[in-house]
Amino acid sequence: ETEAYGGAEDLASHAAFRPGGRAAVMTDHGGTVYVYAAYGMYPCFNIVTGARGSASAVLLRGVLLPDQQRHVSGPGRTARALDIVLADHGERIPGPRFSISTERVPCVIQQTTRVGIRRGVETPWRFAGRPLVRDH
Repeated sequence: ETEAYGGAEDLASHAAFRPGGRAAVMTDHGGTVYVYAAYGMYPCFNIVTGARGSASAVLLRGVLLPDQQRHVSGPGRTARALDIVLADHGERIPGPRFSISTERVPCVIQQTTRVGIRRGVETPWRFAGRPLVRDH
């Protein structure tokens, strides 16, 4: 399960209301890791997706790990399940810590509005594949 975030025009994006600090990495090359702490304690794992200078990133909200039967939901839990820490911020994918798999698993993907935000709630940039889709 993922959610996409754009640049300054996307009111829910850190690039719009928190453009400096850790969020500045959102304008780096696609494939750069953006990790921030939600509520100051839960790491959240994002991957920058745009061209350098154009802020955009995708937040991982949920994952179904190969060795588990139940999915992990929520960005903080997802980052913990993937052993993501704040020190991963700025790493590259692929890189020494991260790799990319070319394996594809067929699934049905639903597109909905983003959840857990106060601004930009109408933007349909949440993508979830079954069985990860659930109402929040």
